[in-house]
Amino acid sequence: MTERLAPRPAPERTPGTVAFGDPGDTTSALAWSAPELTADRAWAALARTYAAEAAGRQRDYVKLLVNGELIRDPQCWPTTGADSASPASWLARQEKFGGDDDLFVYARTVQEHDRELFRVIVELLAPHAPRLGLPPGHVEAEVFYGAYRNTPGGIHREGCTNLHLVLAGRKSMHFWQGTDWVPEGTELREDVEPEDEVPEEYLPSLDRRSVLEHGHFLTATAGSGFFWRSGIWHVGETHEPSVALNIASYTRTLDVEAELLVPWQDRLHGEVPAPWLAGYRAHVSFTGSDAALLARLTALGMRPAPPDAPPAVPRSVRRVSTAPVVWSPAGPGRLTVAALGHAADFADGPVPRGWLEAALSNGAAANDVPQECGQLAQWLCAQQILEPMEA
Repeated sequence: MTERLAPRPAPERTPGTVAFGDPGDTTSALAWSAPELTADRAWAALARTYAAEAAGRQRDYVKLLVNGELIRDPQCWPTTGADSASPASWLARQEKFGGDDDLFVYARTVQEHDRELFRVIVELLAPHAPRLGLPPGHVEAEVFYGAYRNTPGGIHREGCTNLHLVLAGRKSMHFWQGTDWVPEGTELREDVEPEDEVPEEYLPSLDRRSVLEHGHFLTATAGSGFFWRSGIWHVGETHEPSVALNIASYTRTLDVEAELLVPWQDRLHGEVPAPWLAGYRAHVSFTGSDAALLARLTALGMRPAPPDAPPAVPRSVRRVSTAPVVWSPAGPGRLTVAALGHAADFADGPVPRGWLEAALSNGAAANDVPQECGQLAQWLCAQQILEPMEA
């Protein structure tokens, strides 16, 4: 018989927070704190995203520009090796880049390549869903790194709301609203975001310095950043080498009043009412199963990183993540449970429902696992929502 071990002390893990102005504001400064969200972690996720592209698993998700010119030489790109584990060490190896060069490195959907980064982003965003609302399009995390006078492409706007978190360095974001300020005859380049074909517009030849009086700017360092809504013209500027994580929530329109869906209650947790789930399906134009829709909800619209391998069935667990967990009946005697972008079916009934609610409500306290809840507890541990209490 296996000896049962005493519960270990709860881990010293401080939940992340992000605070910004009224969501009705078109732009706002923000403050954030998340000990696990560092410049090196974001950089490692960027390097893994590039590795996935180099292996042919995705395409055109990363960019390296020097003085506005796209660089395709693979020898210039970061790798996941120890010699380029941080932006500073990578930059130190790039002898071909001069000190006065504009250097811009970018990667999108980085949350797919780092499970911890994905979890932290969900934990940061989930508390704001009731006041921000859920977007109709996809959500993705992007890493911006470099030292540049202007974001390549110049002043531009996209159909997405953004939370831009500065992780290192110092940078400014310049903002303009509407189009009355754009000088007559200015070149306008139209494009679309490749995943949902959301409209984008660029003013590539317009010098921001000539229109500064028509807008405003905010400056941020590590622990601060910017919020802006869809359709707001903007351009970034660094004052020293900078690393930032941007969370883009696509609205499928350049309208600053884009419709967002408010959740069914004041937090994303618990059983999802069937009428609300049907409304969410219509809102995001989703054609997959209800389980996949619940999974999308718990990822807040992001494509998630893969979960951990399932541990042994635990005898006791504690909650270690504040990420949303939701569920919905899946037919007679079955319950679909979703967390961090994944979903699975389990036996339904008073015991699993009662245990699930208790395990998710007791913070870091120990919760024994009834026999009929073993697979559910095992799955939630693989999602990093719960943690086994025994060695």
